[in-house]
Amino acid sequence: MIRLEALTRRLDAAKKDETVRRPQPIELSPADHEEPTWEVRHPGDLGRRRVDGRTRAILSCAAVAAIVVNAGAAWMYWRITGSHTGPASAETVVELALRARSDLNHPLMPGQTGNMTVTVTNDYDFPIRITAVTPGAGNIVADDEHRDAGCKESGVTVARKRFAVSWEVPRNTIGAYTIPAALTMRPDANPECAGGVFTVPIQASGVSRRSV
Repeated sequence: MIRLEALTRRLDAAKKDETVRRPQPIELSPADHEEPTWEVRHPGDLGRRRVDGRTRAILSCAAVAAIVVNAGAAWMYWRITGSHTGPASAETVVELALRARSDLNHPLMPGQTGNMTVTVTNDYDFPIRITAVTPGAGNIVADDEHRDAGCKESGVTVARKRFAVSWEVPRNTIGAYTIPAALTMRPDANPECAGGVFTVPIQASGVSRRSV
């Protein structure tokens, strides 16, 4: 009887010892064992961070290039004017290449003078004041009808080398202006050119009325 009790105690002790040594289950919440994201630091992180850095640099360069390309026209404008991309002065010298035409209401005839109508397109977000108009590069040509009739050389010239004007052109607008007696047709001009409408290459100088 004593031996049986001793054996029972030994068995109970062995079971307790086995329970202590047996690994206990651990319950994890989803946040504890889900797959790590790229933000989690691990041995492979350094290489990936370098790649991300290079990618950011490339994208930054591409963005700068896109800005330069998109701003090309504005850059050329300010480059021509001699200004900078920084804050502009109240009046910055500008130059605009334009085309003008003879007066539709008073056609030119051989030996006579006529008015010149100048159209100025201001695509900028600030007003421009035109201060002078001078002849531009190129030939003065007649309209299609008179050219087809034989007016190959117009015989029309600009009366002066420079016309001082003061034209205020608001931003994002198209303005039409008249210079009196600006064109002359030679007395010996081709008769087929009489009464034609002539396109005249000109160049206009002025200042931008951009606030500081």
